[in-house]
Amino acid sequence: MCGLAAAAALAALAVAGRPVAGVALAAGLLIGSLNCWLAQRSLGLDVSFRAASLGRLALLTAGGLGFGLLLGAQVAPLTIVGLGVAQLLTAGLAARAAMETSGA
Repeated sequence: MCGLAAAAALAALAVAGRPVAGVALAAGLLIGSLNCWLAQRSLGLDVSFRAASLGRLALLTAGGLGFGLLLGAQVAPLTIVGLGVAQLLTAGLAARAAMETSGA
């Protein structure tokens, strides 16, 4: 889902004449989508859920912001927006799956 959103954001902003902004937003969406994979990988670690979550989010934020700053300070906030949207999409899909599983 985040991949589709990234492709759509990139295409829309490129058509609007802001291709670098599209790359920044798409990168944030793709980097943010790694949270699920990282969360699964952290389940086997011998650390608390809270510490693993904070570390994971710090890593994703640093990666997104770092990539955004490589593109330029004026578009760096879009990578953070992409990270946030990716988290909302992921949470929404997880909630939908949970509701389908529970029969609600």
